[in-house]
Amino acid sequence: MSYVLRTAKKPLQSFSRASGVVSALCRTLVKPADIWQQQTGYVGRSLSGLAAEIPAPSVLRPIGSNRKVAPSAGEVSTLNWPLEQAVRAVDPMPETIQAWMMDFETNSPLEILDVQRSVFAAPIRTDIIHRAVTYERNMKRQGTHNSRTRSEVRGSTRKVQPQKGTGAARHGTRRAPQFVGGAKAHGPVPRSHETGLQRRVWLMALRSVLSAKYSQDQLVIVDNMNIESHRTGELFNMLKINGWIPPTASNKIPSIMLLPLMEAELSAGLKNVEIASRNIQGISLMNARDAEVYETLRHELLVIDRKALDLLQEILKPL
Repeated sequence: MSYVLRTAKKPLQSFSRASGVVSALCRTLVKPADIWQQQTGYVGRSLSGLAAEIPAPSVLRPIGSNRKVAPSAGEVSTLNWPLEQAVRAVDPMPETIQAWMMDFETNSPLEILDVQRSVFAAPIRTDIIHRAVTYERNMKRQGTHNSRTRSEVRGSTRKVQPQKGTGAARHGTRRAPQFVGGAKAHGPVPRSHETGLQRRVWLMALRSVLSAKYSQDQLVIVDNMNIESHRTGELFNMLKINGWIPPTASNKIPSIMLLPLMEAELSAGLKNVEIASRNIQGISLMNARDAEVYETLRHELLVIDRKALDLLQEILKPL
């Protein structure tokens, strides 16, 4: 009788025999734990026994150390653990950034100021700057261009030649644009070149320019701009010693924008700056209340005082 027939007739017996064969093979291939312990001399313990013998830790300890890190529930530690209030992560983008405040006469550092990130570290939008510069330059155009029309030009309105019989082209008055000394066809007329721009777009452009000056190290913040003398030579030498004016050998024209906060009545020191800077090429003086995107961008170095800084931060702070 074949093996298949025997297993079909006695399935239970065949299953028990097969399981016995498998267990015998396992015993021959894998040594029992007690035989392995006798041969190696190692007396081990089961995982359940280890778990029963190890007590539950009452405190948190580092691996391989007995130093107490944190107390268990109900204990008070000398390390003030647990904390009374929740731990907060450090903001990677704080609201303020730091900048030096310098002395105007000696360019020596005085203190570190916290300036608003939204004003001096805003995204630099070149497209917005272009719109603001175009707007400001259009506002400054005089628009007084003019040309004479046929009614304004000098000359007679008589027909210059007969309509027919001459073989030449047909003409009327000498005032026509095709004649020398005639009128200008579709010429310029006095008009305003003013264009519109939303105020918040202009403020965004000014923030972008200030941020560009700050990032390129072209922004200098001083405590004040008061000087004792109104002489141009002394102001020029002071700016040259400070490193704000290029050396004479370079033949480079300075480009400095002085932007203090000028009140209705100027102080004596600020009045001296206003007089002394008139005759220095490349140096401009403007009130911080009248700050412009184009003038700020046109100059290489921007110098503002502490009062102008506070005013700009108050005006340019986003809503």
